[in-house]
Amino acid sequence: MTPPSKLNPYEAIPKMSKLNGPFRVLGLMSGTSLDGLDMTLSEFVRGQHDGVWSGDLREFKGVGFSDEWKKQLMNLPNSSAEEWHRVAREWTLWCAAEVVKSGWLEEIDLVVFHGQTVFHRPDEGWTGQLASGSHMYAALGSETPVVCDLRSLDVAMGGQGAPLVPLADRHLYGAHGTCLNLGGFANVSYENSVSGERLAYDLGVCNLLFNAIAAKEGLAMDEGGRLAGAGEVMPELLELWLQLPYHRQEPPKSIGREWVEAEVLTKMDLFPKASTVDLMATAGHYVASIIRSSVQAKTVFVTGGGAYNTHLIQLLESQNPMLLGAPCEVVVPENRHVEGKEAHAFGFLGLLRVFGEDNVLTSVTGASKPSSGGALWGFPHFLSR
Repeated sequence: MTPPSKLNPYEAIPKMSKLNGPFRVLGLMSGTSLDGLDMTLSEFVRGQHDGVWSGDLREFKGVGFSDEWKKQLMNLPNSSAEEWHRVAREWTLWCAAEVVKSGWLEEIDLVVFHGQTVFHRPDEGWTGQLASGSHMYAALGSETPVVCDLRSLDVAMGGQGAPLVPLADRHLYGAHGTCLNLGGFANVSYENSVSGERLAYDLGVCNLLFNAIAAKEGLAMDEGGRLAGAGEVMPELLELWLQLPYHRQEPPKSIGREWVEAEVLTKMDLFPKASTVDLMATAGHYVASIIRSSVQAKTVFVTGGGAYNTHLIQLLESQNPMLLGAPCEVVVPENRHVEGKEAHAFGFLGLLRVFGEDNVLTSVTGASKPSSGGALWGFPHFLSR
């Protein structure tokens, strides 16, 4: 048999259809809210007869960012190219050290390293994920293959490069009609009953806004939505947010931190005397309204840190006439899926990249053609079976 190191990955692709797993994948990601690094140990299997993928999120670990890491990551948009490369290396090595600490390294076939989104400018044809696949591969001993940079190819093909998780929603969470992620942004994913296509897009801001308001009180977040529950809604600010042009834009569409800073946070500056609790109450009604207006009374499978925001969940289900849209029925799964679903999904997308299978949905991103995005470092041993 030809040694794996001598094989051409593209020549190996026809042989891959005979490989069904199980494949053990470590997924790594950190969200725009900068709350920390999410790590999942997942196992994926492809049906021998029908080719349908299934996956099991076996374990989840979350590692919080230090104040110093938060500061460095937040300052990157205004840093030099030299600083970007320095931080990319050092942050990747920190992530690799956390992989080693997890104790999972000996169990896994593949690491999928999504990285930290710093820039997202699909309308200009580029996006920026802080992640060095080469340094991750080297730091893990150059034995465990790594996939990173999952968004760039789709953006180069005219797509939004986001959201990517809906393809995993279709394969891994297909039993749930509508998947709602409440992270730094709120995004939704569902099957169009008419066309049969998967539709998904960013609804708007979520935890990035709540965290920015909580910071006014020196808090990292509004835990459980307690501040929001104690305030009064400010109708004028609420209307300014609801009238933002993005909310009238048809999908495919996605947003980045830049949009939040330029379009959302600046509206609060118009109300310098507003209390933190009133700002938070208004933000809660804003986020709930944009979600309800889209999902329209569906049953929603909710994951992401916002699933722990009791006040927001209550607003989604509320009959309050101040809220737009109809109440929806919320289903919140066990914690490992609430916190680890996105890392689990990116692990799956990275595995598809190894097999050369499409890992984006053009119905979601608007790209000119399907693609198998991601840079691959190292050759997966299972391709030589």
